[in-house]
Amino acid sequence: MRVKCWELLYKETPIGNITITRHDFPWTYGIFSKYAEFEKYNTFFQILVSENSNDNDLKRFDEELFNENNWHLKNEGEIVGIDIPAIYEDNEIGFRYRL
Repeated sequence: MRVKCWELLYKETPIGNITITRHDFPWTYGIFSKYAEFEKYNTFFQILVSENSNDNDLKRFDEELFNENNWHLKNEGEIVGIDIPAIYEDNEIGFRYRL
């Protein structure tokens, strides 16, 4: 089986690489490898996936991060839209494709 790898893009900026490991419709999961650019978004994802965060924690972030049209995957010129991904401390990522 050929493993498919994708770059995670925020707007047009690549912030990491995803190796898809499994699908559980509607979710897709993989291993996330961070690029240096990811550090700008690290705190956002930590709070986003934390069970202890609340709406006030998320209000401190730019509204553009919550715009799902800003999140994409890219592979060999193919670009597909995704919902805001969940990236965990153990480098697992979960996301849903946008229809």
